[in-house]
Amino acid sequence: MSIRASFQPNVDEFISDLESFATGSYLKAEEREFWDQPFDPAVLPEARDILEKFLDALDLLTGEPAGETLAKIVQTTIDDLNSFNGRNEDAVLEPEEKAELNTLFRDACAATGADDAALAELPELD
Repeated sequence: MSIRASFQPNVDEFISDLESFATGSYLKAEEREFWDQPFDPAVLPEARDILEKFLDALDLLTGEPAGETLAKIVQTTIDDLNSFNGRNEDAVLEPEEKAELNTLFRDACAATGADDAALAELPELD
């Protein structure tokens, strides 16, 4: 199974959680009175695209990838996510979401067969 296929459910759940947060669908009717939408859920397809490109890039790797190669892929994704978040007033990705994404990065990179030394080189989204 490809890395994309293995981790697509993680991406789908992550985006779904963000959509619930953005729409307030998790709130009861009486809790919505003073609720303000934190960001427009219409921006979420861009975040999904960034994460799916990350997974696709990992699928293109062969053999046991070097830490430098993985770090470059992760850093590109982090840069794209930071730009995305900046364009959306830094309201989409907060510390909790960034922690989830760092776990996704590490787990997906580990699925490439990379060793612990290579995984130790991965940058983190902060």
